[in-house]
Amino acid sequence: MTLDESKTEEDILDVQYGVSMITDKKLTSYLEGATVDFVESKHGGGFEIRTQNSGGGCGDSCGGSCS
Repeated sequence: MTLDESKTEEDILDVQYGVSMITDKKLTSYLEGATVDFVESKHGGGFEIRTQNSGGGCGDSCGGSCS
C-alpha cells in the first residue's frame, strides 16, 4: 500500500466512515470484504488490511507483507 496524491481513470474511490480510499481496479477483487484499520504497536503505527482469505494483516509499520 502506498499513499498517493491523485486518482486516475484506473482507480476506484471508496468512502467509509469519512475516510477515502483509492484502489486500482485490478486489485478490487482481492480486497472484497476486507477491513482496513490503523493499528499502533511498540514498533510504531500503520495500516493493517485483513481479508477473508488471510489470517493476518499486511502493510504494518515494519514493512510486513501479506502471506
